[in-house]
Amino acid sequence: MIRYILSWFLLLIFAFLNAAVRELTYKSVFGEFLSHQISVFTGILFLAIPIWFIARYLPFRNASQAIKVGILWVILTETFEFLMVVVSMKRSFQEFLHAHNLLAGQFWIIILVWVGIAPYLFYRLRSR
Repeated sequence: MIRYILSWFLLLIFAFLNAAVRELTYKSVFGEFLSHQISVFTGILFLAIPIWFIARYLPFRNASQAIKVGILWVILTETFEFLMVVVSMKRSFQEFLHAHNLLAGQFWIIILVWVGIAPYLFYRLRSR
């Protein structure tokens, strides 16, 4: 499982690339809120690249392992986000939780769902 913990850092790199694209291109056109919504969907595409690469070169043994890796990656992602938002940026825990509120137009949870299910989806595609 250590390989999949280390491979999560590839996802982190691609997430930062997605954020850089947002900040350097369309944020000035669409504003903060809408650009974050858009970047969730571009983030799904960006994250598909390293997840596909990992599924291909560090193939999951079975569906159960793929599911466990997805859960692990969600935990790592949320831990990183918490540390970045609450600890590093010194924002409140309520602000951190607000980013998960779909009813308020916050789409972050969609990224978490994608990170959680993508290993299984790529495993299924590969095992056809």
